[in-house]
Amino acid sequence: MGVTYKAFDVDLHRPVTLKVISEQYLSDESARLRFLREARAAASVRHPNVASVFHLGRTGGSYFYAMEFVEGETLEKLIKRSGRLEVRLAMEIATQVAAGLAAVHEQNLVHRDIKPTNIMVRLKEERGVTVKIIDLGLAKTLDESASEAGISSPGAFVGTPEFASPEQFGGVGVDIRSDLYSLGVTLWVMVTGQTPFRGPSAELMYKHQHAPLPREQLKDVPPPVVVLLEKDPAQRFQTPNELLKAMPTITAALDAGHRITRQGLQKRPSAASRVGTRKPTARLAPKRISIARLPVTGSDLFGREEDIAFLDRAWAKKDVNVVTFYVIDSGRACHRPA
Repeated sequence: MGVTYKAFDVDLHRPVTLKVISEQYLSDESARLRFLREARAAASVRHPNVASVFHLGRTGGSYFYAMEFVEGETLEKLIKRSGRLEVRLAMEIATQVAAGLAAVHEQNLVHRDIKPTNIMVRLKEERGVTVKIIDLGLAKTLDESASEAGISSPGAFVGTPEFASPEQFGGVGVDIRSDLYSLGVTLWVMVTGQTPFRGPSAELMYKHQHAPLPREQLKDVPPPVVVLLEKDPAQRFQTPNELLKAMPTITAALDAGHRITRQGLQKRPSAASRVGTRKPTARLAPKRISIARLPVTGSDLFGREEDIAFLDRAWAKKDVNVVTFYVIDSGRACHRPA
């Protein structure tokens, strides 16, 4: 629908990518509205892993928008040039794409066309890589208004068949989990050199919706691939952030040469379970309590945990009548029973 050029911004003195609506669509009102929706969706996302839109303009009867010029090459070209990518590089690329998708998700958008040609990569020295998601031409808001809904054809397939989720083929509503499925296909391509399913569109639709994954293609493929490619969206990672939280565990396992199963990912302790619990101190009590070791504070409970625990145990003993101490509060000496 759009034609893309490399241009130069004479005001900012920097190269930009200029996308102009194709001449053949100038008289198509729905195409014009889709182009505007694309530009506005891209402009709403601000993240290092998503190409930024600078300007939306109009000249005559044609619309255009300018976005940052991303150095590097598409992921598709990198795969063709290098063959199968090393697993850790593939994981780093997938991690950065997931981070970009998290920003897309925050804006209540679905990209709907995550694939290697829509991902720009730039390899740097010492095996570093910078990744950016581009082309939000098929992006859609989840809370689309009635007027915006008229731009699309309800129930029509939107996407690229080799990378589309089962629900995209089904013509049902999609959410960010659909993008995560497409990321799973992309990760599969990075580490195997080919898509999991191939064939005509009708055959691809059936395979994505019903066929088991060709696991014989997998060797050292990390487990997120399988989780991302579940037919049922409820069985996948539910958000990009959930995937990002699992990445350190996966990377550590890869670095240690260990295999990690899906069950292992599911058994990861949640953030809630790691917060708010304290391990009891192994030491039953200090040998001696020194007032000098107790910090001056305005709270009712203070001192090291082991000291407080010792005082609690002393209080519980029948032969201890009272434990008292003094606290200096704003220059005054205060006597407080414990």
